Amino acid sequence: MMQNAQLWISNGKLIEIDPSVVERRGVDSLLRDDRLVLVTVNSRGTSVHWYLANASWSSLYSVISHLRVCPSPFQLNYFVEAWATERFVSSKEAGRRIDELIGKSDVRLSRKAYIDERELDKGAMPQLLQLAYEEHAAMTEHRVDTVFHEDSNMFYLERAGENSLLSRIMGEHWTTEFAGREEVSDTDFDYEVMSYYENVLTTDAPRFDHVFASITPPGGAPIWASYLRLIVPSKFEDGRIGVSSFCQTNPFTPKLI
Repeated sequence: MMQNAQLWISNGKLIEIDPSVVERRGVDSLLRDDRLVLVTVNSRGTSVHWYLANASWSSLYSVISHLRVCPSPFQLNYFVEAWATERFVSSKEAGRRIDELIGKSDVRLSRKAYIDERELDKGAMPQLLQLAYEEHAAMTEHRVDTVFHEDSNMFYLERAGENSLLSRIMGEHWTTEFAGREEVSDTDFDYEVMSYYENVLTTDAPRFDHVFASITPPGGAPIWASYLRLIVPSKFEDGRIGVSSFCQTNPFTPKLI
């Protein structure tokens, strides 16, 4: 395959798509609705995008057969409830993983979040969370504050620091607009998160965990995000109680399927 190329594959064959069509419809629509596979080759390596439940097997097998002539490293981007990413050094490893995923194309995930509690060991935390554990009140730019309202028994977003993971993913405008609203909605992930907030308040003790969750940025497609999170109980200046959380992206990405 040639360098610096964007290659569209349909039913196992390369097809040409006018750039104006890509701009008008968007890459996501072409992948999802037309069941296409996109291979991007450039100086940084090779990436493959497809919808796990939609892409034709012949297209993916065609990709496998051509990976050996593509530059390394290889990034596989597949949509299963949200966009997931896996990286490989060798074409053989990447091809083997694509073949494995073809056999799981009918898999549907029952959850949008996987949360693993970690031992509260400061030495096992990244530097940002270590500092937060010691001086969380001072780290306002990285902190997300949520306040507990006894009348509704709910948590409400109070503020999100400009350098918090929430602000970086959702945007400062979203966090400002969302401030003061109910923190949870009708999703299993939101209620699971709230239960941990309640636990931190009840025990008056911090909690450290690894979160792998589907997050949808405003106007964007859902993505799987992997991050380490520290939740601490907080008492605010006006006497209200709640929790503060600090998050650090984690390079480890577990296999979804």
